[in-house]
Amino acid sequence: MNSDDSSFDDRTYNLPPDLLQLATEVDAELTRSINYTTNGYLVRREIHILSFEGMSGRVNLKSGDLVDFLNPVLHVSTHDAVGAAPPPRRLSFTSPAGRKILQFMETYFYELRDLICKTNKGKFPISSQTTVAVSGITHWLLEHFGIHEELAKSVATTILVGLLIATKGTFCKMTAKEAKAALAKV
Repeated sequence: MNSDDSSFDDRTYNLPPDLLQLATEVDAELTRSINYTTNGYLVRREIHILSFEGMSGRVNLKSGDLVDFLNPVLHVSTHDAVGAAPPPRRLSFTSPAGRKILQFMETYFYELRDLICKTNKGKFPISSQTTVAVSGITHWLLEHFGIHEELAKSVATTILVGLLIATKGTFCKMTAKEAKAALAKV
């Protein structure tokens, strides 16, 4: 964690390309569903996804939270310096959206760990593992929270992005204690 801007710098870890592509698709679909134009103004309509009891009380997760959380990972800002390295992609767990995502991951840590790591004991480079993990989390969300399938897939993708970035892709290699400690640091 960088003490200057309270964001998690993921320069040392790159998401698997298939998960990055899926996150991009999810972000585009969510953005289309919540942003619309009326009377010449861009308006953001929030869609309630789910509620849960987090460590600090009731948490309401909305579609805009997912978009806001994924935005820094998917959209790197431009810069003017010719030949300079692009600015790092940063994921913030201290933003309002990031805190909600982190609380969800902490509250349902063991369920998520079982779903993600049941067939994957190593790093997360294999595209089939991404599909299995997202499908498993999506199905679990449908069963436990009764949310729409596309929204469940969006939440599942966002959760997987957050977990993999927080643990630098080693979520399934870590012990539960190590993974929880990694989440606590972000």
